[in-house]
Amino acid sequence: MDNGSVEMREVALALLREHEQIEPERLHQIREEIRREGKLRHPILVDRKFHVILDGHHRFRAYRELGFETIPCVLVDYQSDVVSVRSRRPDIPVSKDEVIRRALSGEPFPPKTTQHLLHIPLPDC
Repeated sequence: MDNGSVEMREVALALLREHEQIEPERLHQIREEIRREGKLRHPILVDRKFHVILDGHHRFRAYRELGFETIPCVLVDYQSDVVSVRSRRPDIPVSKDEVIRRALSGEPFPPKTTQHLLHIPLPDC
C-alpha cells in the first residue's frame, strides 16, 4: 500500500466539490457540535486531484455555514489502493469513476449513498 499518496492539510472550502447530498437534521447536529467544541474532531477525506469530498459532506457544509474559510483535510490519491468505495444502497451502484463524475457534473448521489474506506489510520484534527 502506498501511504505516500496521503497528506493532511487545511484546504480552502471554495476548492472542494461534493458528490453526495446531505441530510438537514444531520447537518444541524454536526454544526452544533462544531460550534460547541470550536473545531472538528476528524478531518474530511478528499481526492487530491479533483478536490472531491469523499467523506465529510456534513462537516464541510457545517464549516461553510459557520463562516470558516478552510477545513482540515486528508488528501488522497483516489485511484490508489489507500481508499476504496462501496454503496450503502443496494439499488445504486457506485464506483470511483462515478463519484468523480457526479462531483464534476453537479449531479450528486442521494445522502449516505457511498461509503469510503481509508485503509490506513485517519488522524484526528
